[in-house]
Order: sequence, then C-alpha cells, then structure tokens
Amino acid sequence: MENEQKKTAAKVKGKVLHFPFDTDFRLIESKFDDVKIPRDKHWYMITEKYNDNKGNQIHLIKWNQNGVNANSFVEALKKRYIDISSDAKMKDLFEKIRVVGNDKFSIIENIPNVEIVDRSVVNGKEVCEKKTLVSKITADLIKLLK
Repeated sequence: MENEQKKTAAKVKGKVLHFPFDTDFRLIESKFDDVKIPRDKHWYMITEKYNDNKGNQIHLIKWNQNGVNANSFVEALKKRYIDISSDAKMKDLFEKIRVVGNDKFSIIENIPNVEIVDRSVVNGKEVCEKKTLVSKITADLIKLLK
C-alpha cells in the first residue's frame, strides 16, 4: 500500500494537483472521495502520459466547477504557442496538437517528443533550460491554472 501511495502522491501547485507520469486517474479517483480532497482547494488534476498511437499526452481533470473551461483554455494556449513561434517546423508541430474530451476531462494529445529550450528570467537574469515539449506545456498549464 505504501508503494501505491508513493506512486500516486501529487505535488500541490496552487489549485493544481500535479501527479507523477502515467498516473491512472480512474484508479485513484475513488480515493479522492475517501480522503475528502476539497474541491474548493484543488480545482485541477494533471498528469503526463505516453500513448503509442497518439504520442505524448497531458490528461487534465477539472475537479471544481468554478474552474475555466479546460478545452477552450488549452486551445488558447496552443494558439499562443503558434503565434509566438518564429520556426515554421515548430508551428506545424503545434498545429498537430489536439484537445479532446469535455469541460471536465480533457486530453491534450499528439504532443511531439521534441526537446526545446525554455527561456525565463530569474532574479533579473535570463535562464535557459532544456525540457521536453510535453513538460513545457504541463508547466505552462500549471502556472496559468494555479
């Protein structure tokens, strides 16, 4: 039981519960009711997955009805990536990303397995970090949703 709890332990990031890679929400959803995860405190649950047919994916559950429409929100984020990218190949990769599901459960799929350089400013200095595109999108979603 301890290994199972360790595997499904989530990191709390504002109103987002970020679960480890490949967490199966169907297996742990019943536990949420058992441990009384408050819907007013944790609005979203997110995990990254890999699907042989659909590449890298992000699964997003809207746990609180006051949250944003997940599909519309992700589509807006995707459009932003396309608009700010100057690389035609990257724009094409972003275009292929699809959001399926409904307001309560969304899957962002067809995320290419590419490594990008994520630039940010920390304490007035530009910091460059290599990361996968799926982890960049996940991080951006968490920042915006928390």
